[in-house]
Amino acid sequence: MTSKRFVLVVNPRGGLRRGLALLEQVRARFAAAGAGLDVHVSRHRGHAAELARTLDLRGYDGFCLIGGDGTIHEVANGLLQRGDGASIPLGLIPGGTGNAVLLHLGCTTPQDAMERILAGATQRVDVARLTCGGQIVYCLNIVGWGGVVDINRTAERWRWLGRPRYTLATLWHILRPRRRPARLVLDGETIDDEFLFVLGCNTKFTGKGMQVAPRADLADGKIDVVFVRQASRTQMLRLFRGISDGSFVTLPSVEYRQVRSFRIETQTRDLLNLDGELESCSPVSVDMIPGALAVFA
Repeated sequence: MTSKRFVLVVNPRGGLRRGLALLEQVRARFAAAGAGLDVHVSRHRGHAAELARTLDLRGYDGFCLIGGDGTIHEVANGLLQRGDGASIPLGLIPGGTGNAVLLHLGCTTPQDAMERILAGATQRVDVARLTCGGQIVYCLNIVGWGGVVDINRTAERWRWLGRPRYTLATLWHILRPRRRPARLVLDGETIDDEFLFVLGCNTKFTGKGMQVAPRADLADGKIDVVFVRQASRTQMLRLFRGISDGSFVTLPSVEYRQVRSFRIETQTRDLLNLDGELESCSPVSVDMIPGALAVFA
């Protein structure tokens, strides 16, 4: 029987910077299973995407990573930018702060992730394809504009706080809401208004366990768009209290749509939150690619 062989990319700087410590656990478990492991440590932002895009993947049974949602974002983009990348399964080992994609998949520990990879069962997942500034970007988790960008920027400045930083940054900006004018197009339906935020979700979760899209399904060919046009501070605090279990979506100020495509047009070039990374700018068009990637599950 031929032993399995995997590529593993490790982000040593993600989340609580425990990537290299987790690597030793992964080496030991894969060795015990008789599985080969070729390790690459990412050296800078964008390096994981470069590795996923350029490594020779012939003969490998999976492309694994240790990192958070940002590392998953990089690797997914690298694989989808090459002709053969969509065929190799992704092995996701949590090493970030939020790990929203893995939380959606019901995989919350490195041990669970390793067992799933070694077992070999896979499932296909949808990917959001974005067109912005003449470039194509792929997202597995979220596409955010407005207040969700503000929250991410604050959370990055507060990285020293560790896991609570997303929750604290969310509360900070809920108490200081800011509306922005935009045109939102949902499967051809146009809404011209001012918005506090627009968030396209491929998974149920974002940040650290915040259930912002409780109806999201990684295999339905749709993206769940959650947006708020206007809300008082009291209403925003109610939203905050209901975000952990997803109950906030029943509030009158919250609008929730499941669509195959959407577009955000703005008067200025505004930063976007793409899988927790601040990159690209509006305007942005998003359409879903059903079953674009395989993941061990």
